[in-house]
Amino acid sequence: MKSQIPNPKSQTPAGRRRFDLGLGAWLLGFVVCASVAGAQQAPFWPLERMPRPLAAREVKFPPYEIRTLANGMQVITVLHHEQPAVTMRLLVRAGSSQDPDKKRGVASLVASLLDQGTTTRSAQQVADQIDSIGGAMGTGSGEDFTSVSAVVMKDSFGLAMDLLADVIRNPAFSPEEIERQKEQAISSQRVNANDPDYVASVLFDRLVYGFHPYGLPGSGTAETLATIGRQDLQTFHRQHFVPNNMVLAIVGDVTGEEAFAAAQRVFGGLPRAEVPALRAIDPPEPTRRIVVIDKPDSVQTEIRVGQLAMARKHVDYLKWDLAVKVLGGEGANRLHRVLRSERGLTYGASADVEGRKQAGDFVAETDTRTETTGEALRLMLEEFSKLQRNRVSERELTDAQNYLAGSFPLTIETPNDIATQVINNVMFELPVDEIGTFRERVLAITPDDIQRVAREYIKPDRLSIVLVGNAKAFVSQLRAVGFTDFEVIPIEQLDLMSATLRRQAVRVALPPSGAPALAPARAAYSAQQTNPRAGSALQTDRSALDLLRRVIEARGGLPAIKAVRTVVVDSETSLQMEQGTLPSRTRTFVVYPDKFRVEADVNGTRTVQAYNSGRAWVQSPAGVIDAPAPMLAEFAANVRRDLLTMLVDSAEGRLTVRSLPAQKMRDGRPVQVLELSGPQLDRVRLFLDNELTIVGQAYSRVDPTGRPILAEEVFSDYRKVDGVSFPYEAQLLYNGQPIMKRRFTTLTLNEPVSEALFNRPQ
Repeated sequence: MKSQIPNPKSQTPAGRRRFDLGLGAWLLGFVVCASVAGAQQAPFWPLERMPRPLAAREVKFPPYEIRTLANGMQVITVLHHEQPAVTMRLLVRAGSSQDPDKKRGVASLVASLLDQGTTTRSAQQVADQIDSIGGAMGTGSGEDFTSVSAVVMKDSFGLAMDLLADVIRNPAFSPEEIERQKEQAISSQRVNANDPDYVASVLFDRLVYGFHPYGLPGSGTAETLATIGRQDLQTFHRQHFVPNNMVLAIVGDVTGEEAFAAAQRVFGGLPRAEVPALRAIDPPEPTRRIVVIDKPDSVQTEIRVGQLAMARKHVDYLKWDLAVKVLGGEGANRLHRVLRSERGLTYGASADVEGRKQAGDFVAETDTRTETTGEALRLMLEEFSKLQRNRVSERELTDAQNYLAGSFPLTIETPNDIATQVINNVMFELPVDEIGTFRERVLAITPDDIQRVAREYIKPDRLSIVLVGNAKAFVSQLRAVGFTDFEVIPIEQLDLMSATLRRQAVRVALPPSGAPALAPARAAYSAQQTNPRAGSALQTDRSALDLLRRVIEARGGLPAIKAVRTVVVDSETSLQMEQGTLPSRTRTFVVYPDKFRVEADVNGTRTVQAYNSGRAWVQSPAGVIDAPAPMLAEFAANVRRDLLTMLVDSAEGRLTVRSLPAQKMRDGRPVQVLELSGPQLDRVRLFLDNELTIVGQAYSRVDPTGRPILAEEVFSDYRKVDGVSFPYEAQLLYNGQPIMKRRFTTLTLNEPVSEALFNRPQ
């Protein structure tokens, strides 16, 4: 089941991308070590039969308590005293579903602006204050909720609560920040609009939900964003950011009384207010519609198949979720078996459910070679019909149940996980005590239950189908397998806000790259979008650019940095684990801009990980698999945060550069600070010593549970290789806790690297 807490999708950055060995290789080593450590516990491939699941271990819930303040704010506390840290998460029951008509993007803009300045603190002061206490803060929004999260050490709990209350209660919505966020949103849309995976997913939502808010772009379009003003943001905030529309979770090294007292102190004075009634808009009834988006340069086809289902609180939701797991989820996955294992048509196939407050859907997805598009689609629809027509076997159901029941303890492993579960239940109006009975309820589901919900909610003749790829090369296949009622739309003409899904008139020229927009853009923004340097230049001051220039010279100079094409490095890595230190040796191959391969040896066990232009795979003694989604997202984030890429993009005007006040490293060293940011890059702070060497960097990230993490990297032992300086030693810390160390033993630049290294083994 997907997380219900808003979690913005990772995006692929525009422009040049590099993988800097000052960061990427040793962070990859961290992932390699973690996966190899798990691999060592499993028997070697091949196996005669699947191993039996381990006996379910006892699940103990940490103590938690829910109270309601006099003004209606719900406060959840979860006690956890293992580390001197506290996490705060506040959710507002309002998201893009509450956007005003013709102003899509208001909720998303409000969320992005909460930590960009208040009536008492500038955006810089907000960032400096959370940084000064070694904390991290993040904001996000989804269809139904808006969230703000923070993590700090216990001795800063009071200060962090003050800051959290300030950004929630008193956002400034300064005109300068509003325009900057609009610019970033529009730039992201232009990048996404040329990504087949993104286009397939958003178009599927549009087909299923129609003009219901769930079917429209939550971040708005260039056209709707242009109509949004400061007053729209203030009105949305005033109407929805009221205590009786909020839930606050406080998790960590505090007592219940301390947590409730802090919540009362900073939010108790906020007056209760009437919340606008939720607009009752019913999604359209499921109907067959096949839309082909023509992207002639594609060599494969993205496929989405599904339809409307049920809201999260529906009585059949758990049975339905398990039925879809049998079709394409963890523990069973008929789609993967048929499409990949038996036919070799794809690297992977899956199906999932999405349960929201007002409605829900289910979707099966895969990608396949252009020449096998028709066959893959036919097989997917056959599996839909089989699930509805044939009773699921006891073994297949048991496998899916064991997976869900066995993995359940991982979803409540930390108090922060428990808080997430409790918040979800509160937000979706579900009994909180259901959390503790999840495993028993899953194991009680029968094959008859699966067949009943499959017959009731799967309608094979009314599925919504989206295909994105080279239409000319595969539409004949669709006719050959019986699909004749489809429509073909060129990708540059796609308009999600149009009833016909087609752009009625092109009002502005497309950018030079040819990347289309998902909706028409107003002329006021055309100059900024056709010139990627325009927005950044407005934000970057001359003194910061001068400092950046000197930093680049200290690193080796811009020509030398841009001349790096390949890197091969050997390193020794040690990962800090609860059981002790886990050492490994790794060899990393990098081909810029977007390929790398890491070969690791841990106690004689060899693991390979590779990233190739947005795809990733892992090879271990158990075989070869596609990289799990969290690992793939982490790889992509590493590419975006690459030091060499950031330096080049900043120098060439694609990123915003700001000079921040000097501060001290954890070891007391004084450092200068440069902040880099951009449409696809969250703030990254670079720490510079007296010689303008980059001795560290820091950024915020979110773990798979939604918990914000402050990541810090410390670099040392710089050595020059072909004129470019690389740190041969580095250390990674999460929230101040050491995670990993690495040391290069050899490093060579620009030697030939075979393309075959990055191709996934069959």
